[in-house]
Amino acid sequence: MTSRVVIVGGGITGLAAAHYLRRADPDAGRLSIKVLERRGHLGGCIRTTRRDGFLLEAGADSFLTTTPWAVRLAADLGLGGRLQGLGPRGRRAYILHRGRLAPLPEGLVLIAPPRVASFLRSPLLSPAGKIRAALDLVLPARRCQGDESLASFVRRRLGREVLERIADPMVAGIHAADPERLSVDAVLPQFRAYEREHGSVIRGLRAAPPPARSDLAEVPRPFATFPNGLGELVDAFRAQTPQVEWRTNGRASRVERSRDDRFQVVLEDGAAVAADAVLLATPSNVSAKLVDGLDSSLARSLAAIPYASSATVTMAFAQDACRRLDGSGFLVPREEGLRLKACTWASSKFEGRAPKGNVLLRAFYGGAREEGDAALPDEALADLALRELGPILGIRGEPRFLQVDRWPQAHPQYEVGHGERVAAIETARARVPGLYLAGSAYRGVGIPDCIHEARATVQTIADELTHLQRADSEVVT
Repeated sequence: MTSRVVIVGGGITGLAAAHYLRRADPDAGRLSIKVLERRGHLGGCIRTTRRDGFLLEAGADSFLTTTPWAVRLAADLGLGGRLQGLGPRGRRAYILHRGRLAPLPEGLVLIAPPRVASFLRSPLLSPAGKIRAALDLVLPARRCQGDESLASFVRRRLGREVLERIADPMVAGIHAADPERLSVDAVLPQFRAYEREHGSVIRGLRAAPPPARSDLAEVPRPFATFPNGLGELVDAFRAQTPQVEWRTNGRASRVERSRDDRFQVVLEDGAAVAADAVLLATPSNVSAKLVDGLDSSLARSLAAIPYASSATVTMAFAQDACRRLDGSGFLVPREEGLRLKACTWASSKFEGRAPKGNVLLRAFYGGAREEGDAALPDEALADLALRELGPILGIRGEPRFLQVDRWPQAHPQYEVGHGERVAAIETARARVPGLYLAGSAYRGVGIPDCIHEARATVQTIADELTHLQRADSEVVT
């Protein structure tokens, strides 16, 4: 008996889920797998193109290798030997401070370095700010175990300057979020553990074991991509899983029970796809609309996770049109008074992104606090990027080309209480056997997090379908 699994969403989570489902059924005799993607292309936040000899990433440009999940998946897909690390000129990163670029503190781990000396040497903090950060070593741990905002946690442990000049641009940039609303339990649980177990963030960082080495011998740290961009990963999924039916431009409108008490996924064109199991690898706000007629309580829980939008402006210049770029880019604290959130020096971060004698930049706008910037017309957004970047990078003249990419309502906001919201979603989902959820909305926004969640969810699907098939076989016999 063949079980039909429909995956709604062809981003990294849906692609990884299809891959792991196929591995769970190597002979393709037990599972029929179909992936429905509303866009005209697979990949979700991954979209690699070429233009005039430049390699452009519309969304994510790399993934973290400090956890093994993306690295292992790359190896599964035959890409392990193609991992590309930061270029020789891309190993430093900066924060804009009083209009100038200052290097991030040495050894920084998201919000703090393991050594006080790193703070003491940093030009980002005033003498008073450095003393306040060092007080983390003697301040008592918080007694209340409830969730709190990331901003509250960093102010309490390390002080206002560390929050505003380092933690805010570092962590909020990853989540396109407002740190005053961001849940520290959801975003930085290890730092709460450091405080609880060691009485100090800095002492906790010192005591933390080094990241586990991947089972691949040589893995670039801490980021990796591929020579032809992250699009290689998307292409490999299709090449390595020919038994999966991939359908683009297949926008689902709802999931409903079929007459045999299983499922059908109804598309906008009226067609219906039958399924024994449905995995929604879509943003939670999209999933909420899909299941509203199936379980309104689950839909309300899914809709409770807010989202933010962002936009990127990619610009190509002749190399002599701006200052020499040595590093991967810089982050921008709010106190600088700019709407720019960050700028990646793509041609320095990874080799092979621009023809010789040229540079490639990416400017980031939007986020929870400046949602409207992501909706500005292309021309206005491009003008804003050039106006704000010009004095920082010494840009002279016009770019060779500009490209604006938008990600509307693409960034889940892990606000205070996120863990309780996810628990409520899981409770409601359990009332709908055969329906599954995975993606960046729940337990991690990075590519490795989505891959890890896809694999764990697939294991549950495979186990439950096996149980169902055995039960059906017993009924037949």
